[in-house]
Amino acid sequence: MQSEHESTVIALRGWHPAISRAEADAMFPEANIIQTEARRLVLAEGESDWSLANIMSGCECVLTGGGIAKWSSVEELLSLIHCEKKEDMAIECWRHEGKLPVATKEIERQVGGIFHDLGSTFNLDNPSHRFGIILDASAGYVAWGWMIGQGPGKHGWAAMRANKRPFFRPVSIEPRLARAAVNIAAGTRSGYVVDPMCGTGGILIESGLTNRPTLGVDFDPVMVDGAKENLQWAGVIAEVKRGDATRMELPESLAAVVVDPPYGRNSQGDVKLLEDTLSNICNQKSECRLVIIMPCEAGKDNLDEMVTCDVELPGFDIEVAYGIPVHKSLGRVLIIASISPQD
Repeated sequence: MQSEHESTVIALRGWHPAISRAEADAMFPEANIIQTEARRLVLAEGESDWSLANIMSGCECVLTGGGIAKWSSVEELLSLIHCEKKEDMAIECWRHEGKLPVATKEIERQVGGIFHDLGSTFNLDNPSHRFGIILDASAGYVAWGWMIGQGPGKHGWAAMRANKRPFFRPVSIEPRLARAAVNIAAGTRSGYVVDPMCGTGGILIESGLTNRPTLGVDFDPVMVDGAKENLQWAGVIAEVKRGDATRMELPESLAAVVVDPPYGRNSQGDVKLLEDTLSNICNQKSECRLVIIMPCEAGKDNLDEMVTCDVELPGFDIEVAYGIPVHKSLGRVLIIASISPQD
């Protein structure tokens, strides 16, 4: 088993690896993100602010000072790991995409033994340093390194679901999708994240939780009051006001626009509303990053990867679109776009 690359490894969550890769591209712009054969493990060449993994939806963690290799045996893995004495550390091994023929506890025991022999001390409850090992059966890979980020299963999305909020509507956006959309749209740029059709405030909550300045507008006063109530429940500071998305004044400093527009009640009216909203943005800004989430039919494409998008966004160039399964007859599509260059 030879190490394929001595580089930083980004471990992605399994709910939508394609969107998670787009999020990594946006949040680590200085790094060159390279897909491996394992769908949830990507290499990152160069340096970036890896601590941003802590606010990402689709990133389990970043593994630094380690590597990635084809799985062979525990003995071969031990020969590849560079161990050094660390105070107050822990070791965590977990799986992606099925099982390789080895117990995670056995790997933790043997790797821990090497660190112990070097004089390392351990703290399993609240360690200062965490060494992670990932067994990925999708392509028979193992990755390892010092962890930056939350790790597997420690995301807390269940507690933030829309139906937990005091003001709820069935069409409310899922928190992890809202967080990913905000991160993809805004990346590391400074300025406001704006949702011109904020509804119950799901996008505003996730933007505010990343400490970005955030502005939401909605024409319906019931939604405005409900969004404010939800923001208070989440402990988030954001501006929310009643207004018309087609006429609202955008902040001078704008990082991105993220919108999950209302749809389904009046399809022609919905299209006109969206077109006029985009026109308003283009009339005020020469540059703008946009992420928009829209419904689509399920079954035509592989909704877990990039999809063909026949939506037109006047004034904007569509960069890429990703399908999101909802149920067997309905999907959604996350579209990444930017204002078309002017001649």
